[in-house]
Amino acid sequence: WSDGTAGGAGRAMDEHHPADDCWYLLAIGVRPSAHGRGLGGRMLTHTLDQIDTANEPAYLEATSPRSRALYERCGFEVTGEFAVDDSPPLWPMWRPRSQRGA
Repeated sequence: WSDGTAGGAGRAMDEHHPADDCWYLLAIGVRPSAHGRGLGGRMLTHTLDQIDTANEPAYLEATSPRSRALYERCGFEVTGEFAVDDSPPLWPMWRPRSQRGA
């Protein structure tokens, strides 16, 4: 995967994407000064409500242990781990259909 470019990272991410149709949650972010206030969780919950209404699965990559823990609390499961060159690890994560409240 490694060629020292953003394209190399994209190719590495593509290799971990599920083959099944799903919602791909590419990015969610909160300013560091707002961390720990539940903002990321509320944004994610809003999107997961839409996904649950559509009865669809979801996929994303966690980019930090903190985000990984948030996604696990929301029903995502780690399906692997990878890195590009000497980057920190990324964790591909899958959330089956309508898991909230199950």
